[in-house]
Parts: sequence; structure tokens; C-alpha cells
Amino acid sequence: MRTPLILILALVCCALTAVFGATLLTVRIEQQAIDQTRHAHEEYVLGNLRSTIEANLTLGLPLEQSASLQRLIEREKSGMPDIRDISVYGASGQVLYSTDQGKLGGVMPAAWEQAASAEGVWCINDPNVRSCGIALQDELGRTAGGLVLVAPHAARAYSLQAWLARGLPTLALAVIAALVAGLGALWLAHRRLRPFLWAGRILRGQDAPGGDRDPLVAAARRASERHQASLRALDRQRQQLKELDHVD
Repeated sequence: MRTPLILILALVCCALTAVFGATLLTVRIEQQAIDQTRHAHEEYVLGNLRSTIEANLTLGLPLEQSASLQRLIEREKSGMPDIRDISVYGASGQVLYSTDQGKLGGVMPAAWEQAASAEGVWCINDPNVRSCGIALQDELGRTAGGLVLVAPHAARAYSLQAWLARGLPTLALAVIAALVAGLGALWLAHRRLRPFLWAGRILRGQDAPGGDRDPLVAAARRASERHQASLRALDRQRQQLKELDHVD
């Protein structure tokens, strides 16, 4: 009786572990896909804008005199709602063009300046936004400034909302598994305890279904038959004693 119940509980635990493990693996894979897609998109946008801006620089036109860049970044920004703003800064660190009017003419943030020393695309995160940039070079290969994209943080696969979206199916599976395990335990208990119930009814002199295939039920029937035989023998002896009394 005890071993099957332990086995059922072990199977339920294994099933729940598998469900939570699959959920965690799905979340990890989805988060990696989100990060890779976002990084590829940022590199693509930065690469296209850099090519266009550096093409102007190779013509000998400095960034400060490239007024068309403001229209360029505004046009790019209008087609990318997931990007909050685009900025171009000069070699002095001054923001020359930006889709965020509050940044125009200002000094680039210190975090941008520190990250801009890296080669290729750089990215930094703060609690509210993610900034990615790349250096701009003139026709002589000198750093003429830089280009920065600022975007809100992408949806996290580990967010509470995402966990709830996955947790509800997991909870439903856990409830179903618990119900199945409970019903299985009740069925098993009823099946294993049924011979004891039948044996008890037989020993009380009541009718009980089932044959004598179960050793306990067969033993109970034999004990009941011996008990009934003993009662009948006792009744005969009492009857004989009564007859003797009448004879006297």
C-alpha cells in the first residue's frame, strides 16, 4: 500500500519538475531571441546611418555644416517607433543633431563619452533606456564624432507579466497532475482496502460481493463458516439440555 503511493507522489514531483523546467527553458530561449533580434536591429540601423553620414564626410563636408543630417535622422526615427531618439555629436562632444530637441546643442552624457572609446558598436544600459552608438570617421580616418540610438528597454522574457503568462498554464497542469494523483491514490487505496472491507462484512455475518480469489476474503469466509458451525453446534447442545430437563 505504501510503495504505490510513494511511486505516485514521485511521478507527480517528476511531472511538476518537468513542467517548470520546460517553462524556464522556454523563457531563456525567448530572452536570447529578444536580445539577438534587438542587437541585430541596432547594428543594422547604426550601420546604414553611418554609411550615409560618412559618405558626406568623405566629400569634405564637416558634421557641423551637414544640416541635411537633421532631416535624415528625423526620417529614420519616424519609421522606427521602437527607437526613442537618434543623436549625432561632433568631435568636441557637442550634440549637433537630435530627434530629441532637448539634447540639441548640449554636451553628450558622460556615459556616452566613456563608452565611445570602444571599437565598433557600443551599448550601455541605465534603469530607463538602452543607448547604442558608433563612431563616425572622416575621409582621413579620424574620429569626427559619433551616432547614438536611444531606445526603451525591450520587453523582458523574465518580466512578471511574462512569468504569469507562462505560470497560469503551469499552474493548470500542476492542478491537473494533483487531481490525477489524488484520484489515482483514492482508487488504489479503495482497491487495496476492498478485501479488508469485504472480510469485515463477512465476519459480521453480512453478504459481501466477490469470490474467494483473495486469500483474506477466503480466510474470512472460512472463519465465518466455522463460527456459524460452532453456533449451530451450541444451539443443538442447548436444545438437548432443554429436552433432558423436560424428561426429568
